[in-house]
Amino acid sequence: MAQTQEIRRAIDSMAGRDGPVLSAYVSVNAAIAENQGQAYLVRLRDAMNDEGVPEGLQDRIRGFVEDETHPGARTLAVFADEDGLFEVYRLQVDLPESCRWGDPNVAPLTLVLDEYEPYGAVVLDAERFRLFVVSPLADPEDAGEMKGSGFRELDLRPGQPHPRSHGSTDMDPAGRKQEELAHRYYKEMGELTRDAAFREGVRRLILAGPSEVTSAFREALPNELKDRVAAEEPVDLSASEGELIDRLEEIRERAEHERAGELLAEIRESGVRGPEATIKALQEENRVYHLAALWDLEGEIRWSDTDGLAIMDITQEKSPFSGEPTRVRPLTDVLVDLASARGARLDFLRGENENTDTLRDEFGGLAGLTRF
Repeated sequence: MAQTQEIRRAIDSMAGRDGPVLSAYVSVNAAIAENQGQAYLVRLRDAMNDEGVPEGLQDRIRGFVEDETHPGARTLAVFADEDGLFEVYRLQVDLPESCRWGDPNVAPLTLVLDEYEPYGAVVLDAERFRLFVVSPLADPEDAGEMKGSGFRELDLRPGQPHPRSHGSTDMDPAGRKQEELAHRYYKEMGELTRDAAFREGVRRLILAGPSEVTSAFREALPNELKDRVAAEEPVDLSASEGELIDRLEEIRERAEHERAGELLAEIRESGVRGPEATIKALQEENRVYHLAALWDLEGEIRWSDTDGLAIMDITQEKSPFSGEPTRVRPLTDVLVDLASARGARLDFLRGENENTDTLRDEFGGLAGLTRF
C-alpha cells in the first residue's frame, strides 16, 4: 500500500514539473534473453543519445544502472534532470522500453497502477492457509519475501489450528462439532484476510484451492470482502512453489482481462466514445469518471498550461480561454493530466485481444463511463 501511494505521489509530482526531465523505462528482467549481460545498458545509451540527453546526466544514469547487477525488478523507471532530480522506481511488471528528454512521461506509471492494482490470493486446503499479495512495486523491505511476479506472502497466524477432518458426517455430533470448528476457523481467517487486504490496498481477491474448501471460506468471509472476490479457482496445491505462483498470475491476468471487458460493455451501454467527444465530456462537462484508452493511442493535441485545458483545434496557437500560448503534447500525457484533475480513473488497455480490438475499432481508441 505504501508503495502504491508513493507512485501516485510520483505521478502528481512529476506531471507538474517543467522540463526538460529524463523519463526512462528500462527493461532489466533477467528472464528476457535480450537483457543478458546487461545488454539494456547499450539500448539505454543509444536512446539517451537519440533524445539529446546532456552527457553529464547520461554518465550519471548509466553509472547507476550499471551498478544495479541485481535490480530486483522487471522494469526500472528513472526520472532525472540537471538540477539534482534523481528518482528510481522498481516495477515488478514488464513495460515497453521508452526514453524521453522533455516533459515528464508518467503515462507508464498510470498504466502500472491501473492495470496492476494490488491483488490478494488466498491459497487454502484442508491442511493449510496462505495469503499472497501481488503488487507492481517491489518494496526493498519485503525483498526476501518476494516469490516472483511481484507475489509476496504475508504471515497470518490464526489463534487456532485448522480443524482436521475425522471422517464424521454432519449427521452425528462429532460431524456437527467438526463443521462448527471449521466455520470458526474460516471466519477468523476471513477477518485476518480482510484486515490484511485493507492494510495492503487490495481491491480484488483470488480464492484458490479445492472447490469445497474455497466455497466454505467464501461463505465465511466478512461482507465487505465478499464483493472483492474476482476469481475462485481450483489449484493443484501439490505443485511446486514456482508453478503455484505462475498459476496465480495466470488467474490474475484472466480476471483483469474480464474486468476490462466488463468496463467496455458498460461504456457501450452508458458511455461516450471517441477522442473528441470523450475529452469534451471529461474536461468541459465533468461527466466522465472512468476512462479506457489504448496504450498505443497515437496522436497529439494542443494544451494550455495557463488554463490546464486541452484545445481540440491542433492549429490553435493561442488559448481561446486566456489568450495565452498553447503547445503540442502527446495525447496520452494530456489524458493523464485531465484524469487526475477531474478525479477520473484512467485504464490503459494493451496487447492484442478482443478488448483492445473493441476499443480501437468500435470506440476510436478512447472512451469513458459517464455520470449522466
